[in-house]
Amino acid sequence: MENRKLIRNMSFMALYAALYVVLKYVGNLIPFLQMPNGGSIELELIAVFIASWHLGWKYGIGVALLSWLITFVLGSGRWFLNPMQYALDYFIPLIVVGIGSLFGGKSSYKYYIGVIVSMVLKYVSNVLSGVYYWPPEEEVAGSAAAWLYSLNYNAWYNLVTCIACAVIVPLLISRLVKAGVLKEAK
Repeated sequence: MENRKLIRNMSFMALYAALYVVLKYVGNLIPFLQMPNGGSIELELIAVFIASWHLGWKYGIGVALLSWLITFVLGSGRWFLNPMQYALDYFIPLIVVGIGSLFGGKSSYKYYIGVIVSMVLKYVSNVLSGVYYWPPEEEVAGSAAAWLYSLNYNAWYNLVTCIACAVIVPLLISRLVKAGVLKEAK
């Protein structure tokens, strides 16, 4: 019985990772979703959020890392300056989305709270990366100008991603519960 559950969860992980890759690919085809110096409205995070509530946060992290690995092999996420920059730009944001189900608790607003808290933590990670590794031209990393630039640059696309996920994720989860795909959203 335990093996069946593990195989089922691994199958769902593969499904969510594939959905992530497809949504990322489609998002990359739409020019207005892309920022000029990196970053984008990330509709692919919907797959990781749903995986987190469907399978639990541990599997959510697994889906996030598997999704990163697949997209890395396919050629995305290759801006590498050093390990800390890479973690702030890629690993930490995906992991906090993968643990989104931890933030909502038992509240009836758990999906909204989980999405918002995860996206705020993702934004903080993106801002820190921008301040210390991607400051504006002719500015010093960590300067007030770098902070202002990074706060503004990362705000709009993270805000739009947060709003999109806060609207779409609860709707999809409620539909999956009604369809019997999810027995109980975690």
